[in-house]
Amino acid sequence: MQNTIDSLSNQEFEIYDHTVMLEKIGDQVDIGKQLEKDGTFERYRKIHQNYLDLFLDSKDEKTKLEILKRLIFLNWYGIIEPSYYSGIGILDDEIISKSYTILNDYLINNKIDSELKWMLSYYSSWDFSILPYSEPNLKALTKFVKERDDSVLASPEKELPKGTMDNRGQMGIYWKISTIKED
Repeated sequence: MQNTIDSLSNQEFEIYDHTVMLEKIGDQVDIGKQLEKDGTFERYRKIHQNYLDLFLDSKDEKTKLEILKRLIFLNWYGIIEPSYYSGIGILDDEIISKSYTILNDYLINNKIDSELKWMLSYYSSWDFSILPYSEPNLKALTKFVKERDDSVLASPEKELPKGTMDNRGQMGIYWKISTIKED
């Protein structure tokens, strides 16, 4: 089966549901052990790799940008959130580095959109999740993180149209809570 952006998103939803179910029946240490034992962490490492592979294979620029958003989210979320909560164990440093190199090129070539800009501004407030990968070689990304525009630091709270974050994997789940406009 060939991976698509939708199939990877569905795999993320499965892991999210599994992790939430475990939260109801165990403590943090037990959940982490169970996620390691049942292969959940390894599944997420493969999803992360598959997103990168899909990015590299894609010819459509809109699809590539969406995949990059998901890669950058997973890089950040995998570092800042506990694995027993996210279902994401330790991700491959090489994949993280490659995705940040791509992001650096996107910044240089002004290929990020406003959505990725506010996402990256938000992630940059946890600079320890990005700078170890960007310094000293990825100058545009390092500059963005160090000089982030605090006026776009927070997500556009309750401003995104309903449905904007649907079917976007765990990134969509995360952003849905604070960014979707109430009707």
